[in-house]
Amino acid sequence: MPTAVRLHVTSPILAVTAEHTRHRFVDIPAGSMIEMAFVDFAEPGLRAVTLDGQGLLAFTRDIRERTTVTM
Repeated sequence: MPTAVRLHVTSPILAVTAEHTRHRFVDIPAGSMIEMAFVDFAEPGLRAVTLDGQGLLAFTRDIRERTTVTM
């Protein structure tokens, strides 16, 4: 079972809510901590992340370029 990876956001990231009925844009501010099920930057596209318990979708490139892995 994959372990969640915590990432520190170093620059703001534009994300989309992961709600099935309505999507809206959300800014993930610098200094935030997000979580992912695993870190996979090989494929472009949207990746599921969690910010303060809210499910969001963020682009792989933004996550790769604007976060650092925390231990």
